[in-house]
Amino acid sequence: MGLFLRGADINDAEIILEWRNDSVTREHSFSKECIDYETHMKWYKSKLSDKDCYLFILMDNTEKIGHLRIDRVNDVGRISYTIAPGKRNRGYGKKIIELSERVVTDGIHALVGMVELSNEPSRKCFRHNNYAEFASGDIYFYIKLI
Repeated sequence: MGLFLRGADINDAEIILEWRNDSVTREHSFSKECIDYETHMKWYKSKLSDKDCYLFILMDNTEKIGHLRIDRVNDVGRISYTIAPGKRNRGYGKKIIELSERVVTDGIHALVGMVELSNEPSRKCFRHNNYAEFASGDIYFYIKLI
């Protein structure tokens, strides 16, 4: 079976919160504070019901490896992803971005990622997938037409 994206559901909420609150994830996030369970569940349920939000879990056979969110604004999808602690630096970031291009076909014509300057691993993942890179201060924007 190998690597694939499957739709996320309510049963994935706790692992996504755990990954989100990991110290390395927070270090590279735009929002650095820990998120409490109640706040996360309210946000997560709203995302699950949002027709302009796509939520996925990166699977390696039966193992959960990461989380991908694509928020749609008109014909642009904004990518946000997390790779599970202990699974980083194995190429999964490159793969989750590659797979994101295959699962979003509902009128989205471009994908965009925003990454902090200090998050070189994520920046490499976007560059590996041939995203155009633009910098504005300490924020890097990655754009690809699909």
